[in-house]
Amino acid sequence: MALIELTDVTKTFALPHGGAKVAVDGVSLSVEQGECLGIIGESGSGKSTLGRLILRLYDADSGSVVLEGQDIRALSRRELRRHRHRWQIVFQEPYASLNPRLTIGQIVEEPLIVHGGYGGRAARRERVTSTLQEVGLSPDFLDRRPANLSGGQQQRVGIARALVTDPSLVVLDEPTASLDLTIRASTLRMLNRLRESRGLTYVFISHDIETVRHFCSRVVVMHHGRFVEGGTAQQVLDAPVEDYTRNLMAAAMPPIPYRGRAAVLDDLDVSGES
Repeated sequence: MALIELTDVTKTFALPHGGAKVAVDGVSLSVEQGECLGIIGESGSGKSTLGRLILRLYDADSGSVVLEGQDIRALSRRELRRHRHRWQIVFQEPYASLNPRLTIGQIVEEPLIVHGGYGGRAARRERVTSTLQEVGLSPDFLDRRPANLSGGQQQRVGIARALVTDPSLVVLDEPTASLDLTIRASTLRMLNRLRESRGLTYVFISHDIETVRHFCSRVVVMHHGRFVEGGTAQQVLDAPVEDYTRNLMAAAMPPIPYRGRAAVLDDLDVSGES
C-alpha cells in the first residue's frame, strides 16, 4: 500500500480584488514508503500548495488525500492532531520558520510537548540532543538562539524539529534554496542518510533541476496546478517528452564553460555521508 495516495485533488484561492486562482487542478499522485519524490516547476506552478495539501496544512476543495491508509480530509481536527507527529514539513527559509525568542533546545523540544507521549523533561531533552546530533549539531547548540547560527545550521535545526517526533513522511519545501552550493550538498547528503537510516519518505519540492536530479528517484513536473509529466528522474530530466519540461530544463542549464551547480553536486557526491 502506498504511503501517500492523492486522487483528483483541487485547491482554489480567492484573490484579494475578486476572482480566484486555481492552484492545484485535479492532481492524482501515489508515493511508496521510503521513496523520494521530486516535484518541480516554475514559481506559481502549485508545488508548495500541493505539499501543504498532502499534510492538510491547507484543506483541499475536493478529491481524496490518504496518508498511511487514513483519509485525512475525513478526520476531525482532534483526530488529525493525533496523527500529525507522523507527517512533518521543512520550510524554505530556515530563520523565518524558527522562533527567535526560543533556544535551539526549546525549538526542537516543542513538538514533543505539543504532541505528548514522549516522557518527562529529562527524556525529552535526551531525545532532542540525540536528534540534533543526527543532523550534525552538538549539544553545545542546545542553549543557542537562531540568530547565532549560520543559514545551514538553522536549516539543520528545522530538520531536527521535523524528525524529533519520528515521522514517516517529511515534505521538504525548497529546503536548500537559501543555502550556498557547498552547504547545500552537505545538507542533501545528511537528508539522504537520514532517509535510509530512518526509513523516511520524502516529497522534495524544488525549482532546482540539478538538485532534484541528484537527490530524487522519481520526478513529477507541475504547470498551472497540473502534472504535465512524470517518471524516473533519469526519464524526465534526461529525455523530457513535454515542451514545458524541455523549456524548464533549458532555462536551468548554466552557460558553457561555467560548470554550474551540477558539477559541484557531482564533486561533493550528495549520496554519500554528510
